Amino acid sequence: MARKSKVISYKGFKIKESNDTTTKLPTFKVYTSEEWQYGEGYRLYDWEACSMEEATEFIDSYEL
Repeated sequence: MARKSKVISYKGFKIKESNDTTTKLPTFKVYTSEEWQYGEGYRLYDWEACSMEEATEFIDSYEL
């Protein structure tokens, strides 16, 4: 059974956790709140991380 994606909010960003279709390893895609509003299939992520820690570090270093 496939694992569902999980989305969390962090400092106004969205982090979508899912499994890579090839490796089956977890990936964490980071979206700005503006990009997230476009909806599934239309949005593009700003960063793809291999861990939640890497995703939050990217957000912490993000300059608006």
